[in-house]
Amino acid sequence: MCGILGLYSLDGRDLPAELVLRGLDAMKERGTPHGSGVALYRPVGVPRVKAFSREPAEDGVSVPIPGGLYDLTFFGSPANVRGTVYLNSRWLDVYKVVGWPGDLDEVYGIRSLSSPAWLGHTRYPTNSPGRYPYYSHPFTAGDFAIVHNGDLSSYGSNVNLLTYRMGYRSFTGNDSEAIAYLLKELSDRLGVEGAIRELMYGEKFRWARLDGPYAVAFIAGGPTPVFGAFVDPQHFRPLYVGMRDGVLAVASEAAAVRAVLGEAEYWALRGGEYILAEGDSVRGNFRRRYSYGRPAPEPEGPYLDASAFGPIDLAPRIRSMLREAGEVRVVNVLGHRYLGNGMTSGSLTIWGVVGNASANVMSGGLMRVYGDVQDDFGDTMNGGVVFVHGNAGDTLGQAKRGGSIYVYGDAGNRAGIQHRGGILMIGGSVGDYAGEYMGGGVLVVLRATSSDDVGFRIGSGMVGGTIYVRGRIPRERIGRPLRRDSLERYLRSLVEDGMLDPQAYQRVLEGDQSPLTKAARRALYGTNQLRVEWRRLSEEELRELSPHFRAFEEEFGVGVDPGEEFTVIRPLREGAAEEPSLGE
Repeated sequence: MCGILGLYSLDGRDLPAELVLRGLDAMKERGTPHGSGVALYRPVGVPRVKAFSREPAEDGVSVPIPGGLYDLTFFGSPANVRGTVYLNSRWLDVYKVVGWPGDLDEVYGIRSLSSPAWLGHTRYPTNSPGRYPYYSHPFTAGDFAIVHNGDLSSYGSNVNLLTYRMGYRSFTGNDSEAIAYLLKELSDRLGVEGAIRELMYGEKFRWARLDGPYAVAFIAGGPTPVFGAFVDPQHFRPLYVGMRDGVLAVASEAAAVRAVLGEAEYWALRGGEYILAEGDSVRGNFRRRYSYGRPAPEPEGPYLDASAFGPIDLAPRIRSMLREAGEVRVVNVLGHRYLGNGMTSGSLTIWGVVGNASANVMSGGLMRVYGDVQDDFGDTMNGGVVFVHGNAGDTLGQAKRGGSIYVYGDAGNRAGIQHRGGILMIGGSVGDYAGEYMGGGVLVVLRATSSDDVGFRIGSGMVGGTIYVRGRIPRERIGRPLRRDSLERYLRSLVEDGMLDPQAYQRVLEGDQSPLTKAARRALYGTNQLRVEWRRLSEEELRELSPHFRAFEEEFGVGVDPGEEFTVIRPLREGAAEEPSLGE
C-alpha cells in the first residue's frame, strides 16, 4: 500500500522538490518510517555512481547518514566501491532514507533541487526489511529508475529470466528491484512501450510477465528523459493521472495529484493502461475519464477548515460536532480519511477530495460531497444517503448492506463488490468487476454524465441483486470471460478423448452449449452463470427505480430517460440458458 508519485514537465522547465514532498505528504498514511526516496533527472557528463557503505570513501564524496552509514558519490568509473551500489547513471540522481519523506530534506537538503522529471515514494514494506536505506525506493537499473506500489507473485520467474537469459547474478529479494532490471533490459530490446506491454502480458519472453498487484512509475534517462506509468491488467493498485499548465503528474491518490497541481484535470488509469511522456508529447493506451457537473456552491454558515487537521485527525472532530450540532460543513478536504464513518444521523457537507475508507459503516443521515471520493468509500454502509458531486475511486460501496449512494461521475474498479442491499447509482461509467460477488440490492450505471465504455467482468461471481446499465453492453464484458483459445483447447481435449464429436465442437464454438455435459459447462463457464437481457425496464422495475432517478436528477440536474434500453444482469434462474461469454 505504498504511495508513489511522478512529475514530468512537458515544456522542459524545472520543477522544485517542494512539489514532490507536498505530494508525498498528502499520502502519508500510505507509508511508514521504514523508507522513502526520490529520483530526478539530473544529467552530468560522466556516470554518477552512488553507494551505501559503513566506511567513508577515500576518494569521492561521503555523506554521513543515520544508522552509522555513509552515502558515497563518485563521478566517472571508480575502481573499487566498498558498499552497496544503488545508482550508476550519467542522467539520473537518487536519494533514499529509512524514514519519512521529510527526512530526505533533513539528511540531504533536497528542497534546494529542481528537475523537469521526478519520482517519489513513501514505503510500506512487505517483502524486504525496512532497516537499510538500499531497500527504499526508487530502484535503478542503468539509466532507468522506478517506484512501485504492489507485491509481485511472479518474482521467482522474473528473477529466472534475469538470471538465465540476461546475466544478472545478485538480488536483494525486493520485487521492485526486479521490475527496474526488467524494464531496462526489455526496453533495450523492445523499446520502452514494448517493454511495458511485455511486463503486462509476457508475449515474447518467457518469465517476463509481472503477476500480482502493481502500479509503477519510471524515468528513463537520456538527452530527453522519458517518463511513464502503468498499472496491472487487473487493476489491483490505484494510479491517478493529472495535467495542468504543462505538468503531468501521477500518484497513488487523487489527493496527491491535487496537492501538487491544484484544480487540475485528473482521472484514474484502468487495468492494463499506461501513459508515456517524452518532450512535449504524451502517448499511451489510456483514456481520460472523470466528469464534473455544475460548479459547487459556496459554503454558507460556519464551517470547519480541514487544512488545520492531519489526515486521520479530522474524522473524530467531525463525529463530535455531528453529535453536538447535527450539521457540519467542512472545506479544504484533501485526502483526509475515515470521514463520516459510523454516521447515524445529521448532515455532513464536504468540499474537496475525500480520503480512503470514508462513509464506512454509515447507518443514517445525509452526506454530500462537492468533489471526488477515493477508494473504499461506503464500505459496509447500512443506511443513510450520500451524494457525490464528482467521481469515485475503486471498491465503491463494498459489502454495502443498505442506504443509497449517488455519484455524478465515474467509479473505478470493483464498484459494488459484494453489494448486499440498498442502491448504488453511478451517473457515468465504471471500471472492471462492477458488481463482483454481488449478493443483493441494486447497482445502476447510467452512462449519462460519461458515455465511456464500462469495464469487463461485470457481475462476475454474482449470486443476488440486479445490475442495470443504460445501453447495450457487449456480452463479452459481462461475467467471467472465457478466452477463445482456452475454449478451443478444452474442446479439442474432449474430441481427442471421444467425449465430443467434431461437428459438436464447431457448434459449441459458435455459442451452442447443448452438446456439452453439465460438468463440462461448469468447467468452462463456472457455477455462477448470469441471465443477461437487453430491454426496456418493466413496470415493476420502473416503480422501484423511478424515485432514485428523480433523486439523481434533482441533486445533479441531469435527467434520466427510463424508457431507454438497459442491459439487465441477474444471477441465472433455474431453467434459463446463458450464452457463453467469450473474451478476446
